[in-house]
Amino acid sequence: MTGDHQPAPDLVRPCDIRGLLHSHSGYADGVHSLHRMVEIARELGLEYLGISDHLRSERHPDGLDHDGEAAQRAEITELKREFPDFDLLHGLEVYAEPDGELRLPNGIADHLDYLLVSLPDPEGHTTESFTEAALRVIRHPEVDILSRPLGCYMLSKPPVPLDMERVLRAAAESGTVIELDANPACNDLDGTHCRLAVDLGVWLAINPNARRAARLVDYRQGVEIARSMGLDCRWIVNTLTADQLRDRLRGQRRAG
Repeated sequence: MTGDHQPAPDLVRPCDIRGLLHSHSGYADGVHSLHRMVEIARELGLEYLGISDHLRSERHPDGLDHDGEAAQRAEITELKREFPDFDLLHGLEVYAEPDGELRLPNGIADHLDYLLVSLPDPEGHTTESFTEAALRVIRHPEVDILSRPLGCYMLSKPPVPLDMERVLRAAAESGTVIELDANPACNDLDGTHCRLAVDLGVWLAINPNARRAARLVDYRQGVEIARSMGLDCRWIVNTLTADQLRDRLRGQRRAG
């Protein structure tokens, strides 16, 4: 072996995942209480859990309104006191409008740890118009993580209804994290987009989008998928500690 040759990094393992960033609670979209979600996450050996219930909208009329979001924030503070060995990150999931615009209440992101945004359905879009909508979301200064349906497209065999190279280049420039769906509906898995993301320096998040406590464990399936795509820890954002993750997301917003 020559001095210039570096060994390949180890592939990501389930034990490398410190926490999850896409889960739902009984406050809005999920089945179980925050307390139960924390209990199961701790049993799985995780160090933190991000709660990302939907913001109330026409699409999600049962989502969190201002009072619900404040009550959830207060309970998260109490749970941190009850479980000092475990951290909770307060997130929110928002659906983009068909053109990629976001309807966000003023100051909504000021007291959140992160904002997770889901793309609209591609129905009615051309590849060009859907790509433009995705780019508008990615470049929004308050967006931290881009979720469905992109999380599935990252694992789908080309072609997909997006110009993925343009999308991933924009994510690399903005620092926006791209989600990998830990429980994909795709049958024919393909790592083309994952490898392109890593080559471009895009951070990825392996998330289960769990609506009940038992589904948190699906992240392990996501790790196995990531391993099959040849991914290591260097660009998996939830291999960071909670404090490192907060610092990264805050730095991203300051840069924006």
